Amino acid sequence: MKEIDCPNHGRQHVAIACTAIPAALLDGETRGFHWYEDDRGIACALCDDCARAMEQGSKPPHAMQVMCGACFESVWNMNDQPPRIS
Repeated sequence: MKEIDCPNHGRQHVAIACTAIPAALLDGETRGFHWYEDDRGIACALCDDCARAMEQGSKPPHAMQVMCGACFESVWNMNDQPPRIS
């Protein structure tokens, strides 16, 4: 699995999320957390707005970005640890 160097957590597994997800770490505002694993086993997450757009067949409003797996888990905890979606 790929890794990333995080300034807060050191070397960590890669996660992928829309840009609204890591923004929650900066301002403490939760924006929803819809997470799944891609075909490579990498944890991925979308905010409420991106998940809604995808369900409607529209383009998500936020770009996807790589983030630290520990940071990903921190945002997951901020959102009361929602279950993985299929």
